[in-house]
Amino acid sequence: MGNSTIYSKIIYSQQPEAELLPWISKYPAGKVFVATEENVDKTWTSGYDSFFEKQGIRKVVIPSGEENKNIGSVAKIWEFLSQNGADRHSLLINIGGGMLTDLAGFAATTFKRGMDFLNVPTTLLSQVDASVGGKTGINFGGLKNEIGTFREPVAVIINTGFLKTIDRENFKSGFAEMIKHGLINSPEHLEELKNFDLEHPNFEALQEIIRHSVNVKEYFVASDPTEQNIRKALNFGHT
Repeated sequence: MGNSTIYSKIIYSQQPEAELLPWISKYPAGKVFVATEENVDKTWTSGYDSFFEKQGIRKVVIPSGEENKNIGSVAKIWEFLSQNGADRHSLLINIGGGMLTDLAGFAATTFKRGMDFLNVPTTLLSQVDASVGGKTGINFGGLKNEIGTFREPVAVIINTGFLKTIDRENFKSGFAEMIKHGLINSPEHLEELKNFDLEHPNFEALQEIIRHSVNVKEYFVASDPTEQNIRKALNFGHT
């Protein structure tokens, strides 16, 4: 493939393995890799190991936590890619929350001057925000997302099944981001969020609500990909 599309394909599915297969087949054998982080690997990614092995896909696991969103973790991914023969015609599948998709996306965009990457976000916040929109980055010098790039993933696969294992605080954090999308652009979206039962979430119904929230973000990103103007509205509530 070599060069990412301008805007990524957003795929909503309860079967991420089936959705990954067509993308894996687009790349040469041995040129598809997985990046994930420890907590997600224990909960989810390790369950796909046999699937990855059948496809000839190797995996790198970085430490969990915002404190590991740094150049050291990026270097670990770079070293893994280099040692396993990755090149600019390769694909990196990033499975995790916003920290992981930001960091591994940055590693992909800078390795060999840029290889393709695909995000599989596993938290609500990453599904409606971090994994879509083409921002990648790491923390540096005590500043959040100080170093990064603008580059879209080739695709984002969103599966609300992952959300069944995240804690309530993280779920509410993602839900707050959806409320923000409603406030800045869609009264209809805001209304459906008001009617959603946070105490007993219906994850299948949530998948369609997430689609509406992502549509809001995509509207701003398409209008202003590198945040020169209208996209700054997405920072509402961040300060």
